[in-house]
Amino acid sequence: MSLSLVSYQFIICLLSLKKLNSMNALDSDYAELQEQVMANFQKPILPNVNVPEKIIICLDVCYDDQNSLFRLGDGTTYTPINMLKRVLEFFIHSKHAINKKTEFSLIAMQDDSACFVQNFTHNLKDILNAIDYVNAEESKSETFDFQKIFQIIKQEVEIPQFKQSECIIRPPYVVRMIVLYARSNCIPVIAQEDSYFNYLKKQVYFYIDILLAHEEDCALYKCAEVYDSLQDLDDGYSYVFEVSKNAAKIHDSIAKLLAHPLQRPLQKNTDYAFPSKF
Repeated sequence: MSLSLVSYQFIICLLSLKKLNSMNALDSDYAELQEQVMANFQKPILPNVNVPEKIIICLDVCYDDQNSLFRLGDGTTYTPINMLKRVLEFFIHSKHAINKKTEFSLIAMQDDSACFVQNFTHNLKDILNAIDYVNAEESKSETFDFQKIFQIIKQEVEIPQFKQSECIIRPPYVVRMIVLYARSNCIPVIAQEDSYFNYLKKQVYFYIDILLAHEEDCALYKCAEVYDSLQDLDDGYSYVFEVSKNAAKIHDSIAKLLAHPLQRPLQKNTDYAFPSKF
């Protein structure tokens, strides 16, 4: 990152804030804009381009209650694993339509282990067959250690290195891990002292997104504890969604994950409302 580029961006930020202030904006609006500008200013300056993605799908195959179902508007019901497979099929076809160089791999999160099912491929038939191949398992363990996943990534995935002197040069690809977690009584364990997890968090071209599909009656489960633990995966640039057995909301959430990591704002700054023409 050159000094002139940093100075230019900082000047633009200050001018934007000064302009807003001169327009007699409300103090709350000014403070909110200032927070957004400074949050984005702290982000590394990266090329805002749709480079190919290597997406690691971490699919939780475990369930808490086999009778807990997703229900569509027409009355069709899906088990948790089949609903996750359904939304993944939509996601994969959509990402492929956006950029046919997108590659997908699959890690199955089993009861007390993780299995690398499919290596990176841009062949839709291969990845969809791999997803269809995995079977549901009853959740029996009280915790799931994400170190198992980090070890697989360490062995199988090469992440492009970020060089500050070449910050405006596009990387050949970025790597994104999308966690689809379906358990409500099994607490994820993300050890902050894990050396490889710390390494991953420092990689500018590595992203982690999370979709938690939990049981509806959280009073009977540990939904809040599961959600809070998954937050430990977030390095500040993740997109995190949680849904209960709501078929519409889980489709809406997976659609929001279609955004490219290099082209999307921080999640707290997103606005999915359609602007009025009037």
